[in-house]
Amino acid sequence: MNCREYQHQITLLLYEELTDRERTGLESHIHECADCQDVYEAEKGMHVVLAADAARLDLPSDLLVESRRALSEELDRIETKRSWWRMPVLSGILTPMRLLESGALVAMGLALGVYVSTHTPQGGVAQPTVAQENAIPSSVIPRDATISNLRVVNADPNTGQVELAGEVSRSLRFQGKMEDQMVRSLLFNGLRDTNNPGSRLQIVKALAQNQKPNDETIEEALINALLYDDNDGVRLSALEALKQYAGEEHVRRAFMAALSTDANAGVRMGAIEALAKKNANDTELAKSIREVTEKDDNSAVRAAGLQFVGSGK
Repeated sequence: MNCREYQHQITLLLYEELTDRERTGLESHIHECADCQDVYEAEKGMHVVLAADAARLDLPSDLLVESRRALSEELDRIETKRSWWRMPVLSGILTPMRLLESGALVAMGLALGVYVSTHTPQGGVAQPTVAQENAIPSSVIPRDATISNLRVVNADPNTGQVELAGEVSRSLRFQGKMEDQMVRSLLFNGLRDTNNPGSRLQIVKALAQNQKPNDETIEEALINALLYDDNDGVRLSALEALKQYAGEEHVRRAFMAALSTDANAGVRMGAIEALAKKNANDTELAKSIREVTEKDDNSAVRAAGLQFVGSGK
């Protein structure tokens, strides 16, 4: 394993999600690697802060269970979508989805932090509940918070008591450098926000603008966006950002995966163009492209595939 893969495991270590063998290997590597030790200390600091805040509150018993369920469903969805990786020509694109797992756990931690901040008044002491077990007094809701999906759970005409439910969120402003682990964790988590394609598009563009050669962590995030994002614009932007690396093996395989499965003809065309520019004399790749494109339902994609094959002879 390399440092990138070990760093993906650090969040899993802090949440006790590693096997004994994985934990022992990671701890041994952290002891010997200064860079990974710095990442570990940074994530551990955030973890300690969140744990300290959580200890003061009576958190809902099903918070972690519900978070794990949501994570499991997302992993199942992605596993179904990536089943074609088992094809020989595509089997080596990426390592298992540890980036998603660790990013999701970071998201759970950040969500816990928001929960803590919205349930604790300025004095830092949790207020007692006033209605039922998970109810909070209105004075605890931050002034800058946004309430969504508000609904009436119960209204008693005799007492005038009303019970409401909804989601409370508040704005976040954070500054840092792209190489900072916290910045990357926030950005990578943002790429998993299925409700906001505009935000994901901005994140992909920011990653592309700040990407440095051999930055495999950002490359992997862009590849995930290319292969899994539901929005055409996000996938096209990720493709554009990766074009300059189309000569690298793992990026080539990602482009071949997009060529094989993406429903957008523009993405498929872009993949062929990038592969042709960086791999014009690769006869094996030309053969794979011919096999993939000869049955494509788009005539322009078929023509581009034939043109690549012709240039590789």
